[in-house]
Amino acid sequence: MLYDAASIVLILLGLSILVDSVLIFGKRYALRAERITSERWSNGDENKVVLHFQNNYAFPVSAHIIDELPPQFQERNWRKKLRLEGRKEEQIIYTVKPLTRGEYSFGNINVFVKGPLQLAKRRFVFPADETVKVYPSYMQMRRYHLLAVSNRLQEAGVKRVRRLGHEYGV
Repeated sequence: MLYDAASIVLILLGLSILVDSVLIFGKRYALRAERITSERWSNGDENKVVLHFQNNYAFPVSAHIIDELPPQFQERNWRKKLRLEGRKEEQIIYTVKPLTRGEYSFGNINVFVKGPLQLAKRRFVFPADETVKVYPSYMQMRRYHLLAVSNRLQEAGVKRVRRLGHEYGV
């Protein structure tokens, strides 16, 4: 009698896994993702990165996102969880702070999506190779430029120093 009950439960579990797999693997372009960032970053400042997702499934899915960050950040465990509603768009916004100048190369965007029954998981890999150039802090330079134009460098701690024994214009 227990054998029959276990057989029925096993068959129902197999059917549930099959239905969840068909739902999650049934569409070819079920999910879209892209990374949006500026072409150049400012060294030592927070720079914004936006991950944009579009869910083309008719049902909500839970997603685990792994963005392949540039190796200069030494970040190996960058993971985010996101619930994507059916036929909706979502964004993840995060900031990074580069500490050296040069070129920073991003890799792919990896998304692991679970089906509505949470029994099957599908992996999406979105090619998003992108190189961002990091320049000296142009945000700080812009701030000092505005202070210099408005003749308020004293507020930033810059003051003129007169030197004894030196004449200007000679």
